[in-house]
Amino acid sequence: MGVSAKSFAVAIGIVLGGWIGPALAADPAYVTIGAGAWEVFRDQAHAAEFDLGYRPDVSWWIFKPQVGVLAASDGDYFGYAGFLTDIYLGHFVFTPNVAVGGYGGHGFRLGSHVEFRSGIDIAWRFQDTSRLGIGAYHISNAGLTQRNPGDESLLLEYFYPLGGRS
Repeated sequence: MGVSAKSFAVAIGIVLGGWIGPALAADPAYVTIGAGAWEVFRDQAHAAEFDLGYRPDVSWWIFKPQVGVLAASDGDYFGYAGFLTDIYLGHFVFTPNVAVGGYGGHGFRLGSHVEFRSGIDIAWRFQDTSRLGIGAYHISNAGLTQRNPGDESLLLEYFYPLGGRS
């Protein structure tokens, strides 16, 4: 599946997300903290990754904004802003998300300073609205430059609610 097909599949998932599963009461804003593997599918040169994000408690139709930054132990970093949608299935929350951002560092070369991130979080939503789950992401420049190797991340994530806890 090419990069544009992946982006299209994520966009369809986000649109369909508005009709799947009953919506819970409005969630609070979240600070997200993640740790895991950068370059997870490479044969060598795996690096540790640390993520920090913010998801405000605002929405436009089924879309919510997100901003964040990741840093990898090989010196790579990526700051991003984008959108997500939450799909609730009982206590499970599936969150497809997309973002665009700036990439830099001296680890694995992604081919451009402008990169796109698409992925999904799968988390358990606790009674206090905090969440614990995993996230899988793909980062690519979508063919903006000739070099476009892409990168995948796999993270353990905690979503800390800011106020509004039920």
